[in-house]
Amino acid sequence: MEEKAQKAPPAELLAKLKSYPFLAQYNLNLYSRSKTSSTNGTCQFEPCGSIVHDALSNEIGLNFFGSPLKPDLQTKKTAVYRYNGGFLSFVVSFDIGGTDFCLVGNGVRDKLIDFWQLERLSRADKVDVFSLLNQLEKLPVATIHELEGVAEQIHEILPSLQVERLYKSLYDQTVSRLSIVVGLLEQLDDLQSTDELVSFSTDLLGFVFDFPKVALALLDMDKECYSIVGKLGLEKIHDIPETKIKSFLTRDRSRKTLRFEEEAAAIFTGITAEQVIFFPLKAEGSHLGFISVFDSAPHSVDVLLVELIAARIAAKIRHLKNEAEHLQLNALSNKLLSVTNTLLFAENKDELYKTILELAADLLNATQGSIMMMDKSGESLHIVYTMGMSLHLAQCMTVKVGRGIAGKVAKTGIPLLVDDIEKDSRIGIRNRPRFKSKSLICIPLKLKDKTIGVLNLSDKEDMAAFTESDKNLLTSFANLASLMIERTLVIEESVIFEKMAVTDALTGLYNRRFLKNRIEEELNRSIRQKLNLTILFIDLDHFKIYNDLCGHIAGDEALRKTAAIIRASVRDMDIVARYGGEEFCAILPGTSKTESLAVAERIRAGIEKEAFPEEENLPLGRLTTSIGVASFPEDGHTFTSLVHAADVALYQAKTSGRNAIVVAHTP
Repeated sequence: MEEKAQKAPPAELLAKLKSYPFLAQYNLNLYSRSKTSSTNGTCQFEPCGSIVHDALSNEIGLNFFGSPLKPDLQTKKTAVYRYNGGFLSFVVSFDIGGTDFCLVGNGVRDKLIDFWQLERLSRADKVDVFSLLNQLEKLPVATIHELEGVAEQIHEILPSLQVERLYKSLYDQTVSRLSIVVGLLEQLDDLQSTDELVSFSTDLLGFVFDFPKVALALLDMDKECYSIVGKLGLEKIHDIPETKIKSFLTRDRSRKTLRFEEEAAAIFTGITAEQVIFFPLKAEGSHLGFISVFDSAPHSVDVLLVELIAARIAAKIRHLKNEAEHLQLNALSNKLLSVTNTLLFAENKDELYKTILELAADLLNATQGSIMMMDKSGESLHIVYTMGMSLHLAQCMTVKVGRGIAGKVAKTGIPLLVDDIEKDSRIGIRNRPRFKSKSLICIPLKLKDKTIGVLNLSDKEDMAAFTESDKNLLTSFANLASLMIERTLVIEESVIFEKMAVTDALTGLYNRRFLKNRIEEELNRSIRQKLNLTILFIDLDHFKIYNDLCGHIAGDEALRKTAAIIRASVRDMDIVARYGGEEFCAILPGTSKTESLAVAERIRAGIEKEAFPEEENLPLGRLTTSIGVASFPEDGHTFTSLVHAADVALYQAKTSGRNAIVVAHTP
């Protein structure tokens, strides 16, 4: 342990040397003498750290000296070398804290370049000689005498680099940076948006670590690419396809200094750099993005700190995304609820088709679209409503199932998202003149596994392409629209059937016998499709007294007025019947108990406001009604149980003072 404690820390030693201005332009490579012996019994110098500005000159220098270092270097305190046509390097050997070190500096060249030797080097390394010459000419010019002076200066400052001071400096610097990082990360938790987080993070990395070039990228799932959302010391960078960056985020390549070679340069087009380090942004098992640091070789401690920062940034991004998704889900739920209410009030299928298409276009900001419905044979699609072209013209068009874009979607039942209709291999047709953009989305309208139609949208207002998020949103809406279409079609069929059914002679409403059959049908459909169903029992208050006061003719007229008020207070799809005497029943398909209360109140208020002859002689001073409300599934699953629950609620309305609405409460 004591021997270990006396060793000088290579990373800190190298950084300390590099901090001197006279060494700023050099690549520095530090070697230490290992305790293991080579085959010939001599101890070798092994690499233990480097700070590199020019990767090519550094690589050529290391190839010249060899790794481990050539034996003759181990005996020299200082030496200067000229090699390979004009490259210059200095070597300094020294001892600190019982550890032997050898420092190799390069990255400069002689004023005179030996083209012949350079050509030999290019042939040996299979490198274009002119590219090598161009790279060599960019290096700073120095002389052998200047490098000898640099080596002597290093020897002069070495005594001040004591082990204790190095460790203390490393400790103090680490504690200082850690304290700054912790304080800044506390501020990070208070940020409210991704834009704020990105700006804060890039500034943090530049401020704490003095990185010259930093890029922060986030994954865009819709575009399947990484978008550069934050940068420091860089010009504009293009988005990077997800597949191209994936290999750099693997465990063996991330958090390591990598040469900015052809592969990396092709990704970061427009950036000039020598090296790059990738720090993945990963949270909850998902890659969210990455931080890339260019032309900097941070110490191992700084790498750990950057990893800590990257982890906190990723966690914050995930938190912000979760919050955004939660808010979006709530907004979507509210929007779909509003859409449902809108669709519920469509009076017929033609109005429903119009409403569905307008709502779908509004959801995705589309300006053109159509709804196509399958005919009874299941072989053709017919346009029933359209935006962007004449409906009369569109209704003359027929699309065979399996042909064309909509026909293929109808056949497969799979949604289709097209970014560019001319380039998409599934389509590959020229764009039609009436469409301003080349992107479209086509969603099947399905009931369970059966396709009943197709919903098409195109031409966003901003001419942007439709996305996967758009497809998912429209699919959810299409499922709701399909249910509404089936509901409307069922209602229309029910209307035809109802007209043929037996009605009450006095009021023109359905009679009790028909009501029983109809409730059972609606119950079966509600059970099958998991829909709500609500029953209203409506009874005129003190009607026997009214009959005795005014006579049966006036009583019959009061019943007819009451029937008309009830009929006007409900939807066409709802069923109203005279249950017996002064008692009426309304069936509200697809309506929850909460939604039905508005209907019940309209009925109660309508009867209360209606003028009936001599009603002022009744106990309440006017003819009123009491209403009992019961719903499937909470109050019963059969005709008998629902009617009983509604009847009990009606009785409670009567006993509580009449002219009231009471909701069934089934234990």
